[in-house]
Amino acid sequence: MSKSHTDIDFAAGIDPALTQKISSFKELNGRLLNLSQTISHNLSAYTANITMLVDLIDLDGNPKSNKAALMHLRTISDDLNQTIAHLSQIIYVQSHTDIEKEMLLLKAHVGKIGNIVNGYGNENKLLFVNKVPDDAMVYFNVGYLESILLNFSTNAIKYSHPDRFPRIAFDFFTQDGQQVLTITDNGLGIDLERHGQDLFGLYKTFHHHKEATGFGLYLTKYQIESMNARVTVESKVGQGTTFKIFFAH
Repeated sequence: MSKSHTDIDFAAGIDPALTQKISSFKELNGRLLNLSQTISHNLSAYTANITMLVDLIDLDGNPKSNKAALMHLRTISDDLNQTIAHLSQIIYVQSHTDIEKEMLLLKAHVGKIGNIVNGYGNENKLLFVNKVPDDAMVYFNVGYLESILLNFSTNAIKYSHPDRFPRIAFDFFTQDGQQVLTITDNGLGIDLERHGQDLFGLYKTFHHHKEATGFGLYLTKYQIESMNARVTVESKVGQGTTFKIFFAH
């Protein structure tokens, strides 16, 4: 059935900016729905464990076994607090669609992160290489940029290869008119055939490490995409990983 003149006129009269905003809110609602399901799933696991331990403490009058149960309860409580903090940060980021951007001197911000992680990774003999040109400027949110750079840098230290000192290098160039920042490390690498689909998933981890949470890459990807940029990854197990950030035109 063909559209009436009224339908055509109405569609033609819609403000493109309004259409874009509606589309953005639909996407945001979808992300928040997925997030609410994740929160429900994660928190239910914690509450079930807490209930079980409290029941054990109530039923068992043995001080020694109660002490062990209380220690487990403390661990679960600490993990729950961390999870709530992570989820609160995600909700904050995802619910703010209008993030302030400004022109930033990229090399200076990479250098700032270098000063932070050089102290953090001093015991690991970290080699931090800043090859970003002096005049490279990007249009980005300053808080997001530093969070992204710091997360990639600390991951390079956290997942460094045991047989060599960690190295992380930042480079910047223009490709087909688009600004590209590369972050390359010489760490453990990631098996992308096995984990590529889950790489930026919430609470997805790929290495056995006591500090691995599966939160950092998820948040980093969202921060990048909220700036209308995108991120790709290349990696070889045992050799290292390169992340590429393609900034918006």
